[in-house]
Amino acid sequence: MSKTSVSQLQSTVTEELITYLGAGALNSDQYAETVDYSGLNIQDFDQLKQLHFVLHDDVVEYIEMLPERLRRIKTVTNHEDEVVRDEVRGAVDWQQTVRQRGAVGYDNPSLFVVNHPEVEYDIPENRVVKKLLAVIAAPLTDDIEAVDYEWRAMWDDRDIIDLQQTLAHNIYLDALPSPDAISLSNRELTAARQSRHRLYTEGHRLYRLYEDLLNERFGRQAVRDLLAETLVIPTKDYKLFELFCVFGVIRRLQDHYPRLELQPITRGMDTIARLEGGSRRLEIYYDQNGPLTFFEAYPSKDDLTDLDVPEPVVRHVDALEAHEQALDEFLSRDSQPHFYSGRPDFLVLIYETGRLAGETGSNGELTDVLLGEVKYTQTKSTFAQGLRELLEYRHFAREYDHYLFGDNAIDCDVSCLLCTDGVDTDTCSSEGITHINTTEFVELKKNSHG
Repeated sequence: MSKTSVSQLQSTVTEELITYLGAGALNSDQYAETVDYSGLNIQDFDQLKQLHFVLHDDVVEYIEMLPERLRRIKTVTNHEDEVVRDEVRGAVDWQQTVRQRGAVGYDNPSLFVVNHPEVEYDIPENRVVKKLLAVIAAPLTDDIEAVDYEWRAMWDDRDIIDLQQTLAHNIYLDALPSPDAISLSNRELTAARQSRHRLYTEGHRLYRLYEDLLNERFGRQAVRDLLAETLVIPTKDYKLFELFCVFGVIRRLQDHYPRLELQPITRGMDTIARLEGGSRRLEIYYDQNGPLTFFEAYPSKDDLTDLDVPEPVVRHVDALEAHEQALDEFLSRDSQPHFYSGRPDFLVLIYETGRLAGETGSNGELTDVLLGEVKYTQTKSTFAQGLRELLEYRHFAREYDHYLFGDNAIDCDVSCLLCTDGVDTDTCSSEGITHINTTEFVELKKNSHG
């Protein structure tokens, strides 16, 4: 059996992302941190949404057509009257000239009222265009211009430079305020929408789409179509498979706890998703420890002095302490020798809150922990590695100073889930560890749609 193709994973993850983002039930900043898109340092989801926007085919086409359309830019001609004597430059307004001569009390043949037409570019439609070009140019300049990867192929370097120069030096756009000084009103946007020229109608449509995207109006079809076309997902296959499995686990939890509902995620939360209802709360973490610790420091040599410890252990600790001192002397660097350090790919914590839905004032008691490891593999050797990692997570997991598993542990059930791409095993569950593969996640998703 061949591995699940990257294209199939991409299609599934894209669909799931749109669904969860549209429901506000996914920690979007957590997702943005997982992208690790080649050459980019994605800071938050807002930056990622701007990247989605400029990768949209309609945006690329708009910029490609811009030079031709700007030649027919709309203007308004204002006529200003000027009173002159003797020298006449411009069209004489004879009606105003007669009135002005009469107003001064005598008929002066050297006095004329001349009409000077002035072309005005600062009109609502052009403000929309300049604002739109600025929001397109920003991510191109800040994020895309410096990298050279296949995913940005639609943006040739020459196109980016041309847009930057147009925005900075075009004589028509230069007559308008700077983009930062432009705050578009409904009246200005309506003027662009009602125009007969595509420079403005398309400008209005794309700017409205940009606003909807940044304001996370994922229920709107145009936003969903844009995300489906441009959604930036991890370029590393194993990260893509991890997201595929995390979304599969969320669906599995929803199926197992049908009375719990996905809750909106607010900024500042560490969870990637959260389910809650009645007196139970589930917190789902991806690539995060959450409130748990998976770290075990080495004891110092002094700590071992009065203990019956085998000589090799004492020598190992002695060598680590010597390494720490030498590292400080050679490189002025600290080290933190540890007996164990790890982190599951995903983590599900289940709390009994001891309260009814709608009440407040209780964080709840941790009753169940699910530790998850993901391996984009069909080989048994990698499966064995994941199995060992899961067992280590389980034995070293702590809440504060209390172990969650084994002797003297707190009263908490700890189970493990190993996700692979179809490793053939003799059993699907053993000793609190469950193995689930891609096929089961796909079937679960089909059944939830049906």
